Amino acid sequence: MEDILTEIPDHPIEGERVVLRQLDSRDCDALYAVIDESREFLAKRLPWPGECNSSEDVFARVDSWNMQAQMANGACWGIFEKVDGGLRVAGCIVLGWVQWAHLSASVSYWLGEKFTGRGLATEALRLVSRFAFTELGLHRLEVSASVSNVDSQNVAVRAGFTQEGVSRDFERNNGIFEDHVRFSRLASDPGF
Repeated sequence: MEDILTEIPDHPIEGERVVLRQLDSRDCDALYAVIDESREFLAKRLPWPGECNSSEDVFARVDSWNMQAQMANGACWGIFEKVDGGLRVAGCIVLGWVQWAHLSASVSYWLGEKFTGRGLATEALRLVSRFAFTELGLHRLEVSASVSNVDSQNVAVRAGFTQEGVSRDFERNNGIFEDHVRFSRLASDPGF
């Protein structure tokens, strides 16, 4: 049997315009500010913004994500935009549901409203995909996006993912079940 990681490596992943870094307590205030100023925007597409009402709530999520990384079940990176020699948190990208027996995982991502439309999520998804295939040895990644969230679907396509189909009533958001479009990318797909 192939070697299975016992922990997701914790090092920054640097791209042209973004740096991905696993979050820690020093990021909670800034990440909460992004969530709070984009709350209405995020709540249209995601079920969790109503549960993040303070920096402490964000810290609890960060702590949970870091525990997942320590157990090699997944990881969350802050998407940090490079600005004026520094970094500004723009959102998050999560590698979840790592299935080592199948060498597969899912990826989800979100950005604060003022960070959208600039290719940051696409670059982050490409970086996490490369990391998952080259450093973790995964074979398959999946992304799902609400049928009404064309922007998120476009991120997946621009990052080299292939549409596979629609999962009916995939997620319940604001009391309404939504179908999701499912995308995948394989380590053997062109572009790596």
